[in-house]
Amino acid sequence: MSLRGAGALLLSVLLVGCATPRVVRLDTGQGEPIVYVPPKGAKPVEVDEGAFRKVMTRLVLDMRFSLREEAERPRVRLASWDSEPQGARNDYGAWCSRQDSPGECLTLLEGGFSFLDAKARRQMALTFAWDDVWDGVQDAVKEVVNPLALKAMLTSAMAAYMFLIVAPEPVTKVVAVALTTFVLAYLGVDAFMSLVEGWQRLSADADRAESFRELEDAGHRFGRVMGENGARVLILALTAALSGGAASMASKGPTLPGFASAALAAETQAGFRLSAAMAGGVRSITVAEGVMTVGLAPNAVAMTARGQGGAVVPSSLDGAPTKLLENQRPHLLDNEQKIARLVGVRPVRVTDPDFLRYVNNGSIKWVVTAEGELLIVPHTWRTKEISHAVASGGRPVLAAGEAEIAAHGMLRTGVEITPHSGHYLFGAPSATSARALEIGRQAFSRAGILFP
Repeated sequence: MSLRGAGALLLSVLLVGCATPRVVRLDTGQGEPIVYVPPKGAKPVEVDEGAFRKVMTRLVLDMRFSLREEAERPRVRLASWDSEPQGARNDYGAWCSRQDSPGECLTLLEGGFSFLDAKARRQMALTFAWDDVWDGVQDAVKEVVNPLALKAMLTSAMAAYMFLIVAPEPVTKVVAVALTTFVLAYLGVDAFMSLVEGWQRLSADADRAESFRELEDAGHRFGRVMGENGARVLILALTAALSGGAASMASKGPTLPGFASAALAAETQAGFRLSAAMAGGVRSITVAEGVMTVGLAPNAVAMTARGQGGAVVPSSLDGAPTKLLENQRPHLLDNEQKIARLVGVRPVRVTDPDFLRYVNNGSIKWVVTAEGELLIVPHTWRTKEISHAVASGGRPVLAAGEAEIAAHGMLRTGVEITPHSGHYLFGAPSATSARALEIGRQAFSRAGILFP
């Protein structure tokens, strides 16, 4: 090993050994930011090959391609030093004009392809980063769109996105913020920071490259940083964004593989609620020296992060503490629990196997406990109505209500949710019921179930 190589190896070892812990600063604009340290060793949400191909096919089918234009357009020369084909940029503009959010699409594809400058060299290197997963993409989309054209679009979009992330100014573009929240939810803060560092290295390597092989090597190194799972997550998120910007990501996000797990992971790995982020609750993201600063609305802060910052009971949207609701029929509790035991009903979480049995049987009753835990029971089981007090054990709750949920495999979609509860909200003021409904919506969204 050369002296230079040995020195580089020693430096990398020292940097790993002295690495500072990842920190997330959640700035709500109300007092000091909440400093949140994600747990170490958090595992990413895995997207398996089969689910990836299936969802990728659906996403591409939803994109507004013109088959005639695709047939006549010159193949994008990803592995060529030639200049950009005449009119290629106009092709991107025409394609973006057919999407739901043309402005956001053009932001992602700004500049098109040109192989004469440093920017294009980075993009060329980046095309090789997809190699480990591209066979799966190609098989999923080849009947719908030219895979090379799609690869060019995703590469250009990824390069533009990473350029925004590494810039010293806060990321405020809606589509870039939405992309970042998805990546954080699926991969975690550590993996996201590694992605940023990997991109910085790719950029430096591409600038210094003197041969096509060196660009290829730089791209493959970045591909190893992403990993196969990370590449799949990024491809799915970028494809959803290209077809309609942040609004498309919000509507299609719940259909992505592992979304329910990602919604839960976002709270523990990044300290924010993914559902609130999708609804515009995250305004800006800045990454600098191992610290991520997230500008967000108060209701987007996860309970995990609030607890670390000293709060115990979740707050409503206006920041006021939520008053616990008492069981108004405590004298019925013993008999209600006896009936539930006789018909084999017990309170369950969204992650429990019986959850699917209950939601597929009809309406459910839900409560959010004083600790913020969502528990449900069936509305009726074997002709016996089950009370909210069975779900709560008769204890005070933050909120209660009823809901209907459609479940198919891992996909769970909210159909209707109400704050109806004779035990906890009988005769309650409309403001109390509205607050209970919002708490219920938030609790379900943290479990990846969104209601219209």
